[in-house]
Parts: sequence; structure tokens; C-alpha cells
Amino acid sequence: MERIKSITKNLSSKYLWMPLMLLATPLAAQSDGLSGYSQATAFYVVVGLLIVVALLVILLALNLLQLVKAVMKGPESEAKESVSVEEGPSWLVKTWAKWNALKPMEEEEDLIMDHDYDGIKELDNHLPPWWTALFYLSIVYAVVYILVFHVFKTSPLQEEEYEIEMALAQALKSEKEQTIIVDFDESNVPYNGDAEALADGKKFFEAQCGVCHKADGGGLAGPNLTDDYWRHGGSMTDIYRVIKDGVPNTAMIAWESKLNPVRLQNVSSYVKSLRGTNPPGALPPDGELYEEDANN
Repeated sequence: MERIKSITKNLSSKYLWMPLMLLATPLAAQSDGLSGYSQATAFYVVVGLLIVVALLVILLALNLLQLVKAVMKGPESEAKESVSVEEGPSWLVKTWAKWNALKPMEEEEDLIMDHDYDGIKELDNHLPPWWTALFYLSIVYAVVYILVFHVFKTSPLQEEEYEIEMALAQALKSEKEQTIIVDFDESNVPYNGDAEALADGKKFFEAQCGVCHKADGGGLAGPNLTDDYWRHGGSMTDIYRVIKDGVPNTAMIAWESKLNPVRLQNVSSYVKSLRGTNPPGALPPDGELYEEDANN
């Protein structure tokens, strides 16, 4: 009876709580605000939990079977079994040997194959049962994957999931930009000399505008932005208006739909700050001379 109590205690402490912990994990994640998983991720998590729970149920059934056998044999058989167990290999060793289909050393002579190389002989061992089980499980998983993603299309593929995430991010960005409140427009936009604002404008200019104006503003397909000559005016409001509305029939597109007013101001301020930098290889003057005044 002491052995039965010990087995029961081990069952309750080792196996009965593990499925509950596994099933409670995703619930805890949801309560912490981490429930924003895609359908594919949720599918993988559920399948993985089901496999783990199934394995735990099998282990529980094996231990219950062992408990029933111990009850049916009685005290005397139990005492004999305990002696034999102590003398023979443990249950863990037997299970490991069974799962790997290990053969005893005495049978290796029957497993030796005819060919050898440099004195090294090969045994005709079969694949371990656990490896074969994983192989068949991978086949089942592949079938389920094809059905879910390619036949019934209940979950998006990676490219589709990326497009969905990008659309959600763009919608969130647009929603945030709609809440931006500014006290200026293209007629009175002020110059922003803040280092952070200029760095933001520089990053955008080098990535998007440098193709035509060069990264230093010296001009390439587009005009030089570092001197005092401008085609459409060199004041802060002029620069802001050109970036916002673009220039018809030229490569200068309108950025109003892609940049919020603050970002437009940052880019305009950076372009304004390029005046007088005189980078090497800059294009010659193009346009009319612009003279700065106190209001610009």
C-alpha cells in the first residue's frame, strides 16, 4: 500500500497539474494584453498544446495501469516485484531502450553487416521508433498545413500576413496623424531649427529627395538647393508649398498625402538650412536670386 500511495502522489504532483498549466498559459497571455496573435500563430499554439496534453495523458494512463497491476498483485507479489525491480534495470532505462529499439550487446554479432571500411563494421540497426513517429507526425502536419493554408485558406500566408500588418500599421499611422493639431499652414509656416526636427527632415530628404537633388542638396536632376537662386521662391512658405503641392509636369511630386504638416515643416526647415553650405560639385545657379528678409 505504501507503494500505491507513492505512485498516486507522483501522479498528482507530476502529471495532473501540467495540462492545466499549459492551458492556462495562453489565458494568462491574453490577460496581459498579449492576445494579438495571428490565426496561424494561434493554430500552431493550439496544435502544440494538444500534442503535449496527449503525451501527458498517455503517461498518466501508463502510470494508472501500473497502479492497477500493483493493486491486483497484492502485498506478497508487490514485495517480490520490488526486489526484482531493485535487482533489474529501472523503468526509465527500459523505456529509453524500447524507444530507441536498442539491442543488447549479445545480439550485435547477428546485426553485423558484411562490408566494413578500415576495420569499422556497420550494424544493421533500424531507425529508432521515436524518430519514425516524428517522421510520420511531420507528414500529418504537412497535410494539415496544406489544407489550412492552401486548400481551405483559413489562414493567410506570410506575404498576405505582411500586407495585412502593413495595412493595419498604415491605418494606425493615419489615425494618429489626424489627431495632430498645428497652428500654421502654407501661408505662415515657421522655420523649425530644433535639432530633432532637422534630423527628421534630413533623414527624409536623403532617402527621398537625394535622388534628384543629391544627399547634400547640391543638385543632380533637380536644381541646387544650397545657393540663393530659386525657381519657385526661397522663403520658408515657398519651400513648404512646393514640397506640399509639388510642381506640375516635373518629377517633383506632391507629398501632402504622404506627410503630415509637422513632417512637411521638418523637411522644409532642413531644405532651408542647406542655404550657404556650398557642397563640392554643386550645380550652377538656376532660377531667380532670392534675398532673405526679416519675415522669411
